[in-house]
Amino acid sequence: MDPITYDDFQKLDIKVGTILSVENVEGSVKLLKIMIDFGNETRQIISGIAKWYVASSLVGKQVPVLINLEPRKFLGQESQGMILMADNEDNPVQLHPSQVVNNGTTVR
Repeated sequence: MDPITYDDFQKLDIKVGTILSVENVEGSVKLLKIMIDFGNETRQIISGIAKWYVASSLVGKQVPVLINLEPRKFLGQESQGMILMADNEDNPVQLHPSQVVNNGTTVR
């Protein structure tokens, strides 16, 4: 992969939010609709992690989200960001702060 500049990195707006609710996206076996609280707003994220995570196990977890990603629609549902995860041999692993932080805290 080509290196990026520090200026490129600064363009990424990554914030920590708390998952409020999770439900399966109708018509899909892999997509989950995840509502995340960022303190000053709530966003809907569509994520293809249903194969690895039970929806109810995600509620209440804090996760880092790339929030300035261009919105994209999946099966008619708009995703307003992307949850950042570690890719462990094609098995997505959630990342969590080591302690609770305020919703909307910036990741640097």
